[in-house]
Amino acid sequence: MPSNLDHVRSARKDHLCFKTIKTHLTATFALALATSVTTIAANASAPPASAAGEQAQSADSFVDSIGVNVHLRNTGGVYSKYNDIIKPRLQELGVRHIRDNSGKDAAFYQKLNDLATIGIKSTLIVDVERYQPAEAVALAKAIPNSLVAVEGPNERDHFGGFSYKGLPWPENLRSYQSDLYKAIKRDPATADIAVLHASLATPRNVSAIGFSADSFDQGNIHYYHGVQPAFDLDAKVIPELKKVTGGKPLVVTETGWSNVSQPVKAKYVPRLYLEHFNRGIARTFLYELHNQGTDPNPEHNFGILNFDGSPQPAFTALKNLISLVQDSGGNFTPGKLDYQLSGQTTGVNHTLLQKSDGKFDLILWQDDEGENNPDQQVTLTLNQPFSSAKTFLPLNSTEPTNSYSNPKSLDLRVPDHPLVVELD
Repeated sequence: MPSNLDHVRSARKDHLCFKTIKTHLTATFALALATSVTTIAANASAPPASAAGEQAQSADSFVDSIGVNVHLRNTGGVYSKYNDIIKPRLQELGVRHIRDNSGKDAAFYQKLNDLATIGIKSTLIVDVERYQPAEAVALAKAIPNSLVAVEGPNERDHFGGFSYKGLPWPENLRSYQSDLYKAIKRDPATADIAVLHASLATPRNVSAIGFSADSFDQGNIHYYHGVQPAFDLDAKVIPELKKVTGGKPLVVTETGWSNVSQPVKAKYVPRLYLEHFNRGIARTFLYELHNQGTDPNPEHNFGILNFDGSPQPAFTALKNLISLVQDSGGNFTPGKLDYQLSGQTTGVNHTLLQKSDGKFDLILWQDDEGENNPDQQVTLTLNQPFSSAKTFLPLNSTEPTNSYSNPKSLDLRVPDHPLVVELD
């Protein structure tokens, strides 16, 4: 059986998940999906209907929803270069959350506690072959400033084959999950740590296994599809997960691409976080931070950093988006923006954020496949006064592409990657 998350990933490279695949997706299959993808995008792209305006969400809550998978316990390869590459790149990216497999080694704890000092918190997998539930409490106490969530065993619907209390599958997984939850919640020192139910490789297995509602705080899914970020989310993935989670928060602990070019990934990754945030997904962990090889093996090419540690375009695009919308002004109640979108709005999606200083960030993008899609002409009409507006394309830069004084309407060219409109 796999002893850590890296072995788990390697063993999965041909595994299909619910019409999803994490390895090769042929051009023919991708084109066959285009019609349904466009339909989903169109349904999600309607301009605000309320005359009073659209309710914004806090920019800080969006940034806090962004996470990335790492492998800090690796003693060889790129993840072993913690001080030289991993920590500096995480800090540069601006991400606040990482996900990793748990371990009992002091060096691992030291790295997690070190990252916590720069505001990077951890969500850790607690695997049945390494931890009894009571031992997970000791793990949590060893990294109190780092750990915000634990989750049950990783993708055991695919790997199976573990022993717990002599129970058969899937009773053994349900029992372990329940005991893990009780152990964490029983101790006052760890009771505030969120418990995610065990991740599953195939989304439909969440309801088939049927975790008890009193054995987790948040739902958990792995979602690999190989095409544009929102594919099958509304039609299948979220409804399947909610059969078990009900109204509890949802977390996507793994998702990403190894089958698209780096320019396409640079467009997809920021859109992924925005699409998930729009749907109320509490946190999304991209798989993964760093490529683990230079060969064409898809399992080695999920990263947004190259094998030598240099940034891919997706790293830069995400870093720029975080930089543009981050807000450290504290808690506040976001307001509404009264506006209209007109023109070529079909397939144009948006997220509306507000910062504590009152500035709005309206983020627009086309929900299209691939690259080289022509920009769409969209007019933004503002029904409330602003002294200035700026536009940004985080794919390329954090410098404004245009600036406006006392804007009433803006004629925009919306690309297939995020366009940020800042209104002050």
